[in-house]
Amino acid sequence: MQSSLFIAKKQNLKYWNKKYTRLYFGNEFCQRLIPTAEDLDSVINFVKKNNIKLSFVTPFVTNEGINKLEPLLELLNKKLPESEVIINDYGTLELMREKKFKLKPVLGRLLTKQKRGPRIINIMDKLPKPAIKHFRKSNAEVPIFQEFLVKNGFERVELDNLLQGIEDDFSKSKIKASLYYPYAYVTTTRFCLTAICDKKDAIPGIYPCKRECQKYGPFKLTNKHMPVPLLLKGNTQFFENKKLPKDLEERGIDRLVYEPELLV
Repeated sequence: MQSSLFIAKKQNLKYWNKKYTRLYFGNEFCQRLIPTAEDLDSVINFVKKNNIKLSFVTPFVTNEGINKLEPLLELLNKKLPESEVIINDYGTLELMREKKFKLKPVLGRLLTKQKRGPRIINIMDKLPKPAIKHFRKSNAEVPIFQEFLVKNGFERVELDNLLQGIEDDFSKSKIKASLYYPYAYVTTTRFCLTAICDKKDAIPGIYPCKRECQKYGPFKLTNKHMPVPLLLKGNTQFFENKKLPKDLEERGIDRLVYEPELLV
């Protein structure tokens, strides 16, 4: 089982130790938090110095976000070719194809379409077996989708550790999978509820970003119908699940990605 560390900020290299053979760096959820070229260059130098591998994580993007990513991917392709790029927007894949980068695309967890809502476990004992299986799988196991992935150079997909369990099996496919823990992403949006959270009597709306997410949160959201608290950080909701399945490697899930803190 491969062991990886996922950080969104250069200063969180403090979490690294020698048990990790790969570093994930970047942001999945907001193009405003795409790292600077200077920070990426520092991380590349760190990876080289410590003889480990790098996965550069990218978010869903607009044209503005693509323009931010392009020089970073060029830098990565120049200084550390064959690195992984975690893709959460097919526009990023198209950019990599146009530029003929030697980087390896990996399907991010925003695109694997797992059924992540924590309330699912409230109904699991009421469902027939085929429905239970459905809620424990992702689209990454669908044969025609796997054909698309392989055709476009993907060899890996990223998964969350669902409360209801995981039944994805990649053992007989050309695809392998990674599992993120202890935080699972639930949903994200470009409408950021953390914006102006420090303003009294503020009305939710669209405001200029002042990166409030870097100063405040996570906010714990609870409800009597929710089996676990939701954790709101920036524009994204998560839940925590520390319990790992036991048979991951037998099903082709051969990498654990540890998140020391919420990645926004």
